[in-house]
Amino acid sequence: MRVRSLIVGIAALLLAVPATAVGQVAFGPQLSFGGDTDLGIGGRVLANVESLEHWDFIGTFDVWFPDDDGGTDVSAWEINGNLAYNFVVENSELNPYAGAGLSIFHISVESDGPGPDFDDTDLGLNLFGGLKFPGESITPFVEVRAVLEAADQVVVTGGILF
Repeated sequence: MRVRSLIVGIAALLLAVPATAVGQVAFGPQLSFGGDTDLGIGGRVLANVESLEHWDFIGTFDVWFPDDDGGTDVSAWEINGNLAYNFVVENSELNPYAGAGLSIFHISVESDGPGPDFDDTDLGLNLFGGLKFPGESITPFVEVRAVLEAADQVVVTGGILF
């Protein structure tokens, strides 16, 4: 029940940030590894929220490639919408951030044998933290995210933003 209340609260917060409040936008590829879904490849968009100092909106999409257990075809994808707070660290090249958001996770299983086929889409909660490493034309990042309710896993993601 608490997770569902947090999901509703975060959804309301994400919807409350008007599109006109978005400042600088960056995008780029990312590579993820999930505890249950194995390898994920996707993209990320990061937009500064001008009306909220030190806050960014982070949107991601990943296609997952989970190991099949012989005789099954498993496919999965995930869409995330998150708000991140950027901590100010004096005299440091690192830019740490942390936040929360929503996850929509879809999995599809097709069995070659007698097992059942199924499709499932769930809404979940993201809690995450990461580091951005500023560069001249690209910004590498690394992030650890706990997904609650939907995929129920820990995900490590890295990539670059342009």
